[in-house]
Amino acid sequence: MISRRNFLKFAGLTSVVLSAGYTTGKLTGNSKSINYGVHGFIPADERVIANLVSAFKNKIKSNTEAIVISDSKFGEIINRFDLKSRNEKFSNNGSITYRLKRLDKQVDSDIIVSDANNAVYSLTDLNSTFEYIRADLKNRKADYFFTAEYSETDFLSTIFKSNKKEVVIENGKGLVDRISLENTYKNILIDGPQGKTGLMIENGIAQVHTSTCRHAICKHTIASGVGNIIACAPNKVLVKVELA
Repeated sequence: MISRRNFLKFAGLTSVVLSAGYTTGKLTGNSKSINYGVHGFIPADERVIANLVSAFKNKIKSNTEAIVISDSKFGEIINRFDLKSRNEKFSNNGSITYRLKRLDKQVDSDIIVSDANNAVYSLTDLNSTFEYIRADLKNRKADYFFTAEYSETDFLSTIFKSNKKEVVIENGKGLVDRISLENTYKNILIDGPQGKTGLMIENGIAQVHTSTCRHAICKHTIASGVGNIIACAPNKVLVKVELA
């Protein structure tokens, strides 16, 4: 099964909401927001998708109509299982977004769970359902990258948010800087354990131009919309776009 570190190396994709920490977490948040996400490399298997959606819905306890973003027919399958997993006892009202993207090449299957306070759940902190799903994925090759994300923001935070976007830069030590996406910077150097990751912001787009790791997956991802993420796990650098 894919290692925690290799998972993060492969997951240099815009939709991945991960940094480089390997800590525990719960479905909690600060007074402003609650976030919960399941990210996984999965095979083209309806049963796997059904189990993931069901486990996710039972954790977030929300019947909000989901947004499904997919480049294949499996998007319809996700929507069907989401509807099937509704429960009259669910009372949360945050937004739900599923994404499914076909991989260019197969990798080992695995899942990672994250929330607002911590980037990645440790293996010992997964509940029995997700442990079962991971066991079922062992030694199987993945065809798709799957994410299920739940977000809940309080009313006052929504009112006072502007429409301006900013780039939030973090490394292994925490927050590095917040920079308006409207500004232009050709070479922002971000310290990490492997050296310096080079970032540029231009024309409303943030993009890594210099990477310290061999695979340099982060160089092939851009961030321009709210929620977009660029992650370099080996150098413990995370770049994300948020509302200012």
